[in-house]
Amino acid sequence: MLRFCLDVIFSVANVQMRINLPTPPVINDGRIFSGSAQKSTNCDRETMAAVGVSFSKAGFVTLVAGFLSAHPEMAVSQPPAATSHRVCVYSLAVPNSGERLCITRETYGRDLCVAIDHFARENHLPPEYFARLIWRESRFRAGAISPKGAQGIAQFMPDTARLRGLRDSFNVLESLKESARYLDDLRARFGNLGLAAAAYNAGEQGLAAYLDTGLLPFETRSYVLAITASTIEQWKNDPPGDAAQFLSPDKPFIDSCIELASKRRLTETASVQHGPWAPWGAQLAAHSNDAAALRLFSAVARQLPTSLASEEPVVVRVRDRSFGFRPRYAARIGRQTRAEADKVCVSVRAAGAACTVFKN
Repeated sequence: MLRFCLDVIFSVANVQMRINLPTPPVINDGRIFSGSAQKSTNCDRETMAAVGVSFSKAGFVTLVAGFLSAHPEMAVSQPPAATSHRVCVYSLAVPNSGERLCITRETYGRDLCVAIDHFARENHLPPEYFARLIWRESRFRAGAISPKGAQGIAQFMPDTARLRGLRDSFNVLESLKESARYLDDLRARFGNLGLAAAAYNAGEQGLAAYLDTGLLPFETRSYVLAITASTIEQWKNDPPGDAAQFLSPDKPFIDSCIELASKRRLTETASVQHGPWAPWGAQLAAHSNDAAALRLFSAVARQLPTSLASEEPVVVRVRDRSFGFRPRYAARIGRQTRAEADKVCVSVRAAGAACTVFKN
């Protein structure tokens, strides 16, 4: 009889768990009825009392829990309850919309790309430009810290963050919001997004000095080229129409941004013509990557007299079978004649660097 009673209780509990009924079986005149079927058993109060069962809801739940713990093989696994609640690691209200931007751990890449797109459009920036800049700064890492002390996904220096009113550089949404605003302000001051990117990297005073002297750290030159696919000189003298290329030519921005966030590798921007073309060139550097070629060129140029160090290189795509089948990018100081290019190489070699003359 005891085994039978427990089987009845478990059967009722099983039904309740399956259909999520809140009430226990009805007990009437010493018999137990299920709340729906109202089928009775011969399980009387005396038998139930023998095992100390209380007929309250709490007692019923206690009995069922004890029975299931003793017979785990009879437990019914329940699917997790569906929920629309998202646990936001970072959250920010969108003004005048009643909506909030939310970044969760589980959907970090997608949420981040939605935020980048939102703040870019809010400040009239091309989303591809803003995404490339943030990628260049931190590889989309929320906790990034540079050797110089720049912090967070947008790499604000502490002094700049204070000036901009940014309280926490490691808050992804607050940093993206202020970064986009800052770029918009830099564009207004310097005239275009290429110079804005340069000022973001080198500082406003650093870019102002470049506009006066023509001298700019290679790091900033490479930074502008990587983001915009154009050189700093092009942005200064003849700004291009587009501030950045698409992240992927055949995908919408959000999809290509999510892919970038997941694989953490950005396709290099297409090579463009750097500097005024000339038929001859004194080659200072070459590499399979155009940005790396510029970096090597700049390292050599810093050793040269000012008249040469300030010249914009001509970057040409060449094939050198001694380096395999991959094309290489040669960075050269352009000249109209071979004799002029030879004179450049004489000065370069006098400074202790290697130089070779080529026809472009």
